[in-house]
Amino acid sequence: MLALLLTVIMSIEADFVQTKSVAMMSEPQVSAGHMTYRSPDYMRWAYTSPQTMVWEMDGDKSNVNPQVQRLLKMIMSAIAGNNANDPKLQRESKRMFKSVNIVMDESGGVAQRVELIEKNGDTTIIEFSNVVAK
Repeated sequence: MLALLLTVIMSIEADFVQTKSVAMMSEPQVSAGHMTYRSPDYMRWAYTSPQTMVWEMDGDKSNVNPQVQRLLKMIMSAIAGNNANDPKLQRESKRMFKSVNIVMDESGGVAQRVELIEKNGDTTIIEFSNVVAK
């Protein structure tokens, strides 16, 4: 009898670098920070440079507008590796973006890179490092 081992991620801590390329700007905007995810629906996205800013979502409570909430939910789902299983998030991704590409780590359990390509061609690339998943 074969046993299937499923890794359930309860929390993730990671540093990130976010590069936003906008057609109207000659240089990409680069931001860095730290993110915290706790299952099932807590995320803290803290920018540390070039400016400090914190987005936080805990279930239905949030300090951000609804559009940022939707984006955080998509990122949260992608980071935890369960984006492909959520039809609502897939529809939301298609509505907001031309494409969403997620590069997983070797185990396939945690995202290393998320690429968001907007319908107008602007891109946001988020790369994660120092990832600790439990």
